[in-house]
Amino acid sequence: LLVVAASKALQKYPEVNSSLVDGNIVTYKSTNVGVAVAGNNGLIVPVIKNAQEKTLTAIAQETQDLFNRARDGKLAAEEYSGGTFSVSNLGMFGIGNFTAIINPPEAAILSVSSIIKKPVVITNADGEDEIAIRPMMNIQLTVDHRLIDGLMAAQFVGYMKELIENPLKILM
Repeated sequence: LLVVAASKALQKYPEVNSSLVDGNIVTYKSTNVGVAVAGNNGLIVPVIKNAQEKTLTAIAQETQDLFNRARDGKLAAEEYSGGTFSVSNLGMFGIGNFTAIINPPEAAILSVSSIIKKPVVITNADGEDEIAIRPMMNIQLTVDHRLIDGLMAAQFVGYMKELIENPLKILM
């Protein structure tokens, strides 16, 4: 779901789907989303190419295949190159918050932390505030400020938040 959400957000905010090449900003039409994986020889980032053209099912199958082969050190170079944006997820390690480092020449990377139940204030049906336990997840976006300003980064993260909180929007 995160790859599909990132692809949708990159389509809405194409400035985030860019690189600085020889002093020029290159904006990509394809959303080639890399996902960081711990392999036998350290971290590797296989890339789901043209994610904007693929279904959730196709992306899930491709991701699983890439992850398995990445862990075994069996990826071809073209399978971990050509990314235009990356996602790094440390949630499975119980990490509550972290900042991922951009994979050059990409201009941004999304950090995804673990889902933790937390008390939050909600407004009930009577319009009164009350405390409820909700699953919460932190996401952070690291950007290259030569290409992406704070406002664009905030809009991108806001849209990612909207998609994650409303998963049906990811599929529409």
